Amino acid sequence: MTTQDISTAAVHIVGQYNDAAKTLVSAYRTGMHRLLASAGTRYAGFLEGRSLPLVTEGIKARLIDTQEKAHGFLAKRLDIDTSRVVNLMDRVATTTTSGIESVAKLAERVESPLGTTVLNKISDIQAPVAKISVKIADKVAAGAKKIETRVAGAQQGEEVAEAEGVEAEAKPARRRTARKAA
Repeated sequence: MTTQDISTAAVHIVGQYNDAAKTLVSAYRTGMHRLLASAGTRYAGFLEGRSLPLVTEGIKARLIDTQEKAHGFLAKRLDIDTSRVVNLMDRVATTTTSGIESVAKLAERVESPLGTTVLNKISDIQAPVAKISVKIADKVAAGAKKIETRVAGAQQGEEVAEAEGVEAEAKPARRRTARKAA
C-alpha cells in the first residue's frame, strides 16, 4: 500500500465519521422535535380534557398559546444550534482532509533512497490498520443511519429488521385490563 493509498483511506475515514456524526445530529434533531410536539399535544390535551377550578376557557387558550410559543422558540433554537454543530463538523473534516492531502503530497516529494525506504516501510506497517479503519468507519456510518431511521419513526419490525437482514416476528396482541382510579 502506497502513501497515496493510505492518505485516500484516511480521507475516506474522516468523511465516513463526519457523515456518521451528521446523521446522529439529524437523529437528535428529529427526536427532539418529536418530543416537543408530543409534549405540546399532551399539555393541550390535559388542559382541554379537565375542568380546573379558576381556569376559564380563555386562560386555557392563553396557556396553550404560551406553551406553543415556548416550544416554537425551543424548536428554532434547536435547529440553529444543530446547524452550527454540523457546520463546525464540516469545517473540521475539511481541515483534516486538507492536512492529510498536504502530508501525502509532501511524502510523494521525498526523493532520497533512505527517505523512500522509510516511507515504504511505514506504509507497509500502516496498510492493515488503514484497511481495518476503513471497515470500522463504514460500519459506524451504517449504524448511525440505522439510528436515524429508528428515531425518524420507522416501524421497527419492518424497516430496521430489513436493514439488518432479519425478518421481523409478529408479536401477538395482548389485552390489558384498565385499573380503577383510587
